Order: sequence, then structure tokens, then C-alpha cells
Amino acid sequence: MSKGRKIIFGHITLIISIVIAFLPFGFIGFGLYSAHAKQQDYTVTTQDFNIPSSRDPWGTTFDSNGHVWLAIPGCDPAPTCNSNDPPGEIAEFNPSSSSWMNTFHLPSGYAQPLFLAFDSQGKLWFPLPMGNSIGMFDPSTNTFQQWTVPTANAGPWDVAIDSNGIVWFTEHFTNKIGRFDPVTQTFMEVSTPALNSQPYGIVRDSSNNVWFTENNSSVALIGEYTSGGNLQEYKIRNSFSNRLTPHLITVDPNGNIWWSEGWAGKLGELEVSHAVPGTNKGMKEYAYNLPCSSCSGKHTSGISVDSNGLIWFDDAEQEIFGSFPDSGTGSFTTYNTPTTNGHPHDGLNVDGKNRIWFDEEFANKLAEAIQTGYPTPTPTSTTLAQDTFQRANQTFWGTASDGLVWSGQANKQSFFSINSDMGQVSNGNGQYTALLGPTATDAEVLFSGSMSNFTKANFGAVLRWSNSNNLYKASINGYTLMIQKKINGTLTILSKISFAATGGTSYTLRFQVTGSTLYAKAWETNQIEPTNWMITATDSSLQSGICGIYLQIQSTVTIDITSFLAIMS
Repeated sequence: MSKGRKIIFGHITLIISIVIAFLPFGFIGFGLYSAHAKQQDYTVTTQDFNIPSSRDPWGTTFDSNGHVWLAIPGCDPAPTCNSNDPPGEIAEFNPSSSSWMNTFHLPSGYAQPLFLAFDSQGKLWFPLPMGNSIGMFDPSTNTFQQWTVPTANAGPWDVAIDSNGIVWFTEHFTNKIGRFDPVTQTFMEVSTPALNSQPYGIVRDSSNNVWFTENNSSVALIGEYTSGGNLQEYKIRNSFSNRLTPHLITVDPNGNIWWSEGWAGKLGELEVSHAVPGTNKGMKEYAYNLPCSSCSGKHTSGISVDSNGLIWFDDAEQEIFGSFPDSGTGSFTTYNTPTTNGHPHDGLNVDGKNRIWFDEEFANKLAEAIQTGYPTPTPTSTTLAQDTFQRANQTFWGTASDGLVWSGQANKQSFFSINSDMGQVSNGNGQYTALLGPTATDAEVLFSGSMSNFTKANFGAVLRWSNSNNLYKASINGYTLMIQKKINGTLTILSKISFAATGGTSYTLRFQVTGSTLYAKAWETNQIEPTNWMITATDSSLQSGICGIYLQIQSTVTIDITSFLAIMS
């Protein structure tokens, strides 16, 4: 199928497209902002990789090792594949070696996967729209399972996993979203008021509210199914446009909702604090310049957000990808895709190292874009210490990226090392600290890392550390997030809350002390940070000390730390 014929989500004729293109550009009532590309003071380099087999790569996701997983349906759904098309494939790519590691062929009786998502147990979930089922692949056993969606011909499409492990999906061929509980193996479906809303992209926020796009141009709404079980809808515009077909959807670090607008060639944003169900309050749209005047149109598809505050997107018809500040102010910057006529589509995602990955569907390639020279966001408080662990493999943690030298056991015990751009601890047995930066009174630590397992093990951040017998600690141990104090060698729990954590999954922990009050929260690194502190405590035993990381491990446990930041609070 040629690009000019790839009309998936709206019934748009060529005549209407031409007429609309010449209408006056009058969207002021819809909160439309026109931005122009400019050259930034950083660079983006791209490369792409031929997929290992089959054709028409689609959705992407990342595992806890940073590997890229790619859905390869082997057909071009427009909006369906042929019933005689064979089952699709899922491929695993290692960015460190720039090579494909595995290709997994779906068994007979399965259909074609389009989108992918990992749960906290490391299991990979994927809807199969042409098979009307939800599939799961377990990499630890190389086994597949699938479950049929209750509504016939529902077309389960995009997928998101909430913090309770529930699998959410859109039903693109009906007017529903669905959820599947892997524990009870039961489904629940929720209908939208519109009879032909064609739900498409789906995402969950830090409060477990589920957001989704209603893709039909005659509906064009943003839906929310709240954690309390209420369905709410928000208008993008107060009047319909037969080119407005919202596609994929994401959440920025501020909790605001962003989506790609398909044939409208724009990004949309809902400022949640100003949103009112049933209206377009809090809605904004952002238009980018079209660099290709000879292309068949515009089609904004994939969307994701990085930690630098940039919303990334691609346009399948313009053959570009680009970024826009999540502040809603500033300019678009766009780049050509590596391969001409590659058709970048719905598979755009940003990984934990701010690398942008997207599918080039018609070129049968996976593309990678790397940002270099991007200015580090200026913290609101004074930085005490920082380490990205981006340096050569070595014994000990050595000198951090900010030029300070790690202390504690990090530069004394040989089981501390730098391995593949991570601070690793392996084959240790006991309690250890890794300390960085000067003595401080009010301070905050933010770090990300994973443990291979939590058996008799935990890890966390320390504040006001003066020696191994006097410190404050916030940690996770697989089932609890807690704040503790250690005074003259005696350990006391100050506050705790249930927090399920899984080996091999990266978590981020933020720990702060201000005066005599301590605060802590933790979350999966690839999810949005919770807005509020999860636990607090009050204690005045310690007045000042050093910031760092605290570990309690067994010889069977490996810890990988990917980032560390200490600031004055």
C-alpha cells in the first residue's frame, strides 16, 4: 500500500482533503498555537537498522535492561490485515551492541501484534486486533498465552499497564475500552457514549487514571476512566473537523496529557488542572511547519516525552520527527527520518537515556535518534552532587560525572564497579554505603536503579549520614517503602507504607529532609512521578551529614544504579 492510500482512521476523501487545505486557518477558538522550527544549540543524530525478518514494524517498548522490543505484524493494517496473513513477530534489539538479540514468532492460532507493554513482572503484553484477543509473552520461559476479548470483533489496539498490574486496552473497532486482570484472568469493558468513537491510544497517569483518544473525526474526544471508576470525556474543539483524528497519547512530567492529531498535523495538550469534562477548557493545540510541500499530506502519529521536558512526535507523510517543549511555549524542531519514504508511524518512544526510537514501517527498519549537547535543566536548588555513571568500565565507582569522588565502600570494595554505564554492586554480602558530595543540612536525594531480587535485600537513599551508625535512610525492600533512622547503631522505623517492588525492574526514589521533617516517595522509573509524597516522618536526632545510597544485599543480588542527584532542599 502506498503512503497516499494509507488512511487508517478517518473516512477522508481526496476532494475533502483538497478543500480543507485551502480553507482559511481560523482555529483561534480552539486554543491553537502556531510554532516555527528553529536551530537549537544541541544536535540530534540518527541511524536505523533493518528489522531481522518479515515487514511493517509497528509499536515499541523497553524492558528493564534498556532493550528495545518491536512488534512486527508482517502486514499493513488499514485498518485490518487479511485473514490469511500469518501470525506476526516480536523482536528484541540491544542498543549497546546495535544488534538484534531475538526474534519470537507468534504461534499458530495467533494474529498480528501492533503495540507492546511490559508489566512489573517482566511479562510482555500485546493486543491482537485481527484475532480479537490479548496476548502475553513471558521472556523467562519463552512461552505465549492469549485470551479472547468478550466483545466480538472489538479490535483490541493499544495497551497500557497500571500500577496494580491490570492490562488496559482500547477496542478500536467498537466504542469501548477494556481491562484484563492477569490474576483472576477476567475482563471488564467500558463503553463510550459515542457509538463509533474508535478508541485508539491509551496511557495511565501516576494516579492510575486511564486516558485514551477517541479517534473518529466525528467524535474527536479525549477520554478518561478514573481510578474511581468514572468515565469522563473532554472536547478537543467545540466543532468537528474531518481531519482531526487523535492517535497516540502520553503524560508529561507535570501530569498533563498530550496526543498526536493524525491528519490535522498537530499536537494536542490537556492541562488537567484546568480541564472540565464535557468542555474544551484546558485544551490547546500546537501546529508545526510542514517542510515537505510535495508530500501527500501530514499525519502526526507517534508521541512520547523525555526527561528534558520535550514532547517527541513523528509525521508519517512528512517523513519527519521532532520535538516541542512541554511548557507549551517555544518552537518546534524537526528532523528528516534516516530513510526516505520510510513512513515513521505509531512506534515512537523515548527510552530512559532520552534516545528516541521509532518504526520506519515502509522501509522495514527501526530508527534511533540520539540527543547530544542538550543543556542539563537547571535545578531549582543548588546541586550538591551528581553522577550519570556514563564512563568506561572499571573497578570501584571512582570519580562521578560532576568531578567529585565517591566515598564509603564505593571506592574500597571491589564488588563496586562501573559496568555498561551503570554503577553496579555484585557478589557483596552485608550493608554498604556509597557517599557523594559535601556535608549538608537540608537536602534531597533522587536516584534510579534496580535489584536482581529482593530476597533479604533492600536499597535506598541516605541523608545526614555522619558514620555507619548515624544516618537517615529511605528504602524499598520488595514490599515496603520506609523511612528509618539509625542512631548510635540502633535502627528505628519512623514511617512505612506498602510498596510492591520486583527484581529486575528499575525504580526511582526521592528522599528529602527539611528541618526535622523527612519525606519519601518511590515509583517505577518508566512511569510518571507521583505528585505527592508517599510517606513523611518527624525527627530531630541528626542535624547534618552527607548524601548517598544505602545497600543491604546478599551474594546472589546484583544492583545497577543508573543515576544519582543530591541537591539542597
